[in-house]
Formats: sequence, C-alpha cells, structure tokens
Amino acid sequence: MIELYNSDNLETLISLFDKKIPITAVYGDCIYESMDFSWAAACWHLLNKSGIFYVQTDYHTVAEWKIYLDKLFGKGNFINWISVEFDWGGRSRRSFAKKTDFILMYSKGKDYKFYPERVLIPKATAGTKLDKKGTGMKIPTDFWRDMSFSTLAKERVKGTDGKNIRWQKNSKLMTRLLSAISDEEDWILDPFLGSGTTGVWCRENNRNFIGIENDPQIFSIANSRIFPQES
Repeated sequence: MIELYNSDNLETLISLFDKKIPITAVYGDCIYESMDFSWAAACWHLLNKSGIFYVQTDYHTVAEWKIYLDKLFGKGNFINWISVEFDWGGRSRRSFAKKTDFILMYSKGKDYKFYPERVLIPKATAGTKLDKKGTGMKIPTDFWRDMSFSTLAKERVKGTDGKNIRWQKNSKLMTRLLSAISDEEDWILDPFLGSGTTGVWCRENNRNFIGIENDPQIFSIANSRIFPQES
C-alpha cells in the first residue's frame, strides 16, 4: 500500500496518529538549514516500539540534530552517525570542499531489525589470503564513499525548469538504509518526499509507504515516478 500526501508534513503527521499505522522506519531528508525539529517529534509518536529513525542533513545543523535526538530518543538509542561523501561538482579556492552529508540513525527501542548481510560491500582483499572467509564481502562502516550520484546519472530527475532536482537522492542510498532495517510489507514513512526516490524504492521492494510533500510541482514529479503507469 502506498499513501501520498500533497500537504504540510507536520499537519499530516499529526493526522496519522489516529490511524495507528505501525511505522517501521522514518527517513527524513529535511531542509538542512532549518531548526524546526517538530516533525521529528511527530514521527517518534508514529514509530512502532522498535522503529528506526533516519535524518539526513549536513554541516549546517548536524550538531543541533544530534543534541535534539539524544533527548527525544535517549542517548542509549543512538545507533550511527553515517557520513556520506558526494564527490562531484565544483571546488572552493578558500576551503576544503564541503561534499559530505550526515545521516543520524536512532531506534525507538532496543529490539530493532538489522540485517547487515543484505548490504555487504566488496572487500579490497577479495581473492587474497587476507580474505579468510573467502566471500570477498564485508559489512559497511559508517563512512560511505560508494554513493556516487553525478549530475549526469540516468536516475536523475528534471524539475519543471528542465534542470536536475538538486536534492534528489539515489536508489542505492535507499537500498542500504532501508533493506538493512525492514522486511517486506513493513511501513516506511518519508515526511520530505521530494522527487519520490524513497517511494519508488518501497514500491519496487514490496514495502508499504507513506510520503508527504508540500510543493505541488515536486509532488507531481514524485507521484509520476511512484505511479508511472498512471502518468
């Protein structure tokens, strides 16, 4: 089941309280400079007792998010501070290029799902004596350098102005984040739907999904990606 809302995310999140949908995971690719964390509190109420909360941001507010989420979820429910390198685009002549997003990962309870075997990556030692298990694969660390998503990638989506939607995330990122912590038929919530990558991933991987996007033009793009047969 997929539910899409073209509306204010906080109002919609609050309206979902009475539905009592057991949300397994929240992925919030929020407005990075915003200090309005109220939507996160609403998501906390919607998560099931062992649900996972992801928020993606950058250097603007990651410190403030960490402090806030430590209080909301409790420091003991902090799981990961993931660094995601996006190594493309211009370079400043006045500083080291800021090419890193951060994803903070929290659980609502201790009995959360985690399947590392679903997200294995190749070892540098594959095929050598140092690869003792002989699988050539390993569990990722919390620093991801393999999420390349250049402006020329085929998955890129154009906005109404004909330009790439600059905040779009790729399906590879969703695979690592969501397949590691959810099963088929679980509910995934994205309160910042944007171009709809999370919803596309959920449709293709048999997850139930709720997506919220306030901008009508961006919502239309997301809707057409998630339901291509209807567009």
